[in-house]
Amino acid sequence: MVPMTRFDSATTVVRVGENRYAAELDPGYLIGSALNGGYLMSVLQRAALAESDHPHAVSSSYHFLRPGSGGPAEIGTEVVKRGRTVTTVLVTLRQRGATVITGTVATAALASQAEPLYETPPVEIPPVDRCRNFDPRESRLAEDSFVSRVDVGFAPDSYAALAGERAADSPELYGYVDLSARDGGSAENPEAFLPLAVDALPPVVSLLTDWSWAPTVELTWHLRAVPEPGPLAFRAHTSLVSDGWFDENVDLWDAKGRLVAQSRQLARVGR
Repeated sequence: MVPMTRFDSATTVVRVGENRYAAELDPGYLIGSALNGGYLMSVLQRAALAESDHPHAVSSSYHFLRPGSGGPAEIGTEVVKRGRTVTTVLVTLRQRGATVITGTVATAALASQAEPLYETPPVEIPPVDRCRNFDPRESRLAEDSFVSRVDVGFAPDSYAALAGERAADSPELYGYVDLSARDGGSAENPEAFLPLAVDALPPVVSLLTDWSWAPTVELTWHLRAVPEPGPLAFRAHTSLVSDGWFDENVDLWDAKGRLVAQSRQLARVGR
């Protein structure tokens, strides 16, 4: 039996009634005073899949209403359509009587060895051992924090731009993301990590402005293939930063070079 990682344990949900689940949210996934949104999506995905007859969350859309915190949470679910091909589940996470995040998850079954009819090639990223970790807040964070949970290695050009060593040619980031080795390494089920992985990066807008919290308003992500275990290559970029808003788009490729996830979020530029 594969040992349970901290991530697997931290995203566990327990059925406590019809359409109701309980979760104990892990404060180790805090960024500042708020839990990472990708971590919350991972928890809600567990509840959505528990309500479905299908094994994969192929399309998920979430609205973030207020910050989440460590501790107990209630999750409500509603199956709005159950079908042979797609089942759609509404999920809501509440803490202390207030809704934190609500989402719609479409579930289906993907063939793990499906061959694409067409696929754009993955971006070229230097090997993992040439990528470096970076977080400007690391020295101010407690050891048991988000930067200790997720291992993000940035390609040399991306690292240099984040560190202010050179100006970014464009607001794009490249590298690899995985669960940290200290927490047990890659998730037992790599697909369960994808909601966190698409939201684990510093905001790309930080390449254009000073570092600050950039709250996500809405995030949609799609599962495109069942991932292989191991680090995921990423490309993050934005199309428009205007009037205090920006979009952030993330593509993830697995160890076989397959595009496994795509996401787009709308967020506020930090103040």
